[in-house]
Amino acid sequence: MPEKPAHQIFLSAHPSTPCDSVQRLDVRLWFQSPGVVTLCYTLRGDMSRIRVGVEGASGSADGLWKHTCFEAFMRPGDSAGYYEFNFAPTRQWAVYRFDSYRQGMTPMELANPPVISTSRTPDQIELQVTVPLPFNADSGAARRTKLAVTAVIEEESGRLCYWSGRHPQGKPDFHHSDGFAFDL
Repeated sequence: MPEKPAHQIFLSAHPSTPCDSVQRLDVRLWFQSPGVVTLCYTLRGDMSRIRVGVEGASGSADGLWKHTCFEAFMRPGDSAGYYEFNFAPTRQWAVYRFDSYRQGMTPMELANPPVISTSRTPDQIELQVTVPLPFNADSGAARRTKLAVTAVIEEESGRLCYWSGRHPQGKPDFHHSDGFAFDL
């Protein structure tokens, strides 16, 4: 890991889903090489009150957002289309391509799947993932990629809390264009 990640983004809980079991949630990210990005999510809190699942073999899975899941959304250039990345502490992952806001969802198969590692203590979980981008990172549009970083945190009660670097007005909506607030 480089000494200074390209970005560090602090996430906040959506006002309608406060989560007092989490003290802090942030993401650091950097490029390993052109077209390969590493994201490191660090959640600090009372881990006995947060469901994270049991770590297993890495693999693709749908519906990860129904439980604790760390996410990133990327929109290259001025495109209406974007990509959704889901990474679970269980080491499962999913990547989807959308043609526009919540339209045309297509699961993506990656030639090189993400590499996910986790470390846990009673007051922290860290998930680090290195993933090849499913778009040409050398193109002009990719150099203007907008980013939204988010997380779904499942409390022990089963209640879901929604975290983001920037929340749009209204209900939690990670797909909303207002959430794409950071430059990759």
